[in-house]
Amino acid sequence: MVLIKNASVAGLGGAKRDILLHEGKIVKIAESIDCGACFEVVDAEGLVAFPGIVDLNVRVENDQLSLENLEKLYAATRKGGVSHFVLSPRTDPLIENRTFKALLAGELKQRYPNIQLAIKALRTPEKLNAISTMVRNGIRIVQENSDINGNLLRRIYEYSKMHGNLFFVFCENKILNDSGVMNEGEVSFRLGLPGISKIGEISEVAKVVQMSLHYDVPTLFQALSTRRAVALIADAKQRFPELYAEVSVHHLVLDERACDGFNTYAKLNPPLRSPEDREKLIGELKAGNIDVLTALHSPKSIIHKDVAFAEAMNGIDAIENYLSVAYTYLVKTGHIDWDRLAILMAENPAKILGLNEAGAIAEGNAANLILFDPNASFEVEEQTTPYFGQRLYGKIVRTFFAT
Repeated sequence: MVLIKNASVAGLGGAKRDILLHEGKIVKIAESIDCGACFEVVDAEGLVAFPGIVDLNVRVENDQLSLENLEKLYAATRKGGVSHFVLSPRTDPLIENRTFKALLAGELKQRYPNIQLAIKALRTPEKLNAISTMVRNGIRIVQENSDINGNLLRRIYEYSKMHGNLFFVFCENKILNDSGVMNEGEVSFRLGLPGISKIGEISEVAKVVQMSLHYDVPTLFQALSTRRAVALIADAKQRFPELYAEVSVHHLVLDERACDGFNTYAKLNPPLRSPEDREKLIGELKAGNIDVLTALHSPKSIIHKDVAFAEAMNGIDAIENYLSVAYTYLVKTGHIDWDRLAILMAENPAKILGLNEAGAIAEGNAANLILFDPNASFEVEEQTTPYFGQRLYGKIVRTFFAT
């Protein structure tokens, strides 16, 4: 047994509590617990107990699927306090062969029980993947871009409704994007780079919202970057609550100015938007219209970033400092409190996945939690991040994982 003493618990209004852990479970939470037989007593005075993070949008390095990259990813997520995550199906090789999928899923289940696989809905631009077969093999998350053939999108929804799948959709319109490489705005104009208009995201969200409402299929709108897209989903939730708006922490913290100097480490998809757009997204956050946060972890090697901006790959290595970034710019600034952050980073994504014993620090739940020191601070020294040189507040000092 492990006894954590005097922690301020996120999800309980910051109330100080003792937390008793035993055999991978949270067995008791109280103002004071005596535990003479405890293996370890942890003094958490001044620390915040935060639930294990659940991230629904995580990718392997360079999108190359291998056991080596899975090992690196798993180590990074554990260091960042992430207890569960969904592995994006945007990989090479693509998870499309049921034998390969079964072998991979078997390996994952044995070595990394808290990773969930998603499958890409399309095998080729005009051919559906074997969705029914994948579902029978235990995968219940289907992911795809919104701007595919409309009839194929309809069929994906029909399969999802038939099998009770979750549909994760990334909304963009590549034709409207017009080969853009960053947000269409002042910075793209100044740098002479082709821009990506907001209308590509907004119009696709409007289309997919209507499809979701027609089929009543639970849908996660991944990595949104515009206020209007979030607002469209918030309005539709009044008719069908199982529509979820996901926003990356970076789109709430950074804006297009991070790309100044042709900084490829700030090149993301969707792109970082204007300062005004970021402020409007913060407004949606405060209004409660954003359901889920993500670190949008999609690390790329230097060889794919240390090139001309137009040629650089989109992506950010972000999972290890995820909680510190969120605390520094969302909680410490007063935009939201610890309880709301726990809902966005753990409770809501756990509910979407149907993880009944994850996402909250509660008696009977799995013992997945983080001890976080909000009084610590550090300067980001890694030059391969848009946060280089910034001072972040708060550090993870201890993690507990049930498995």
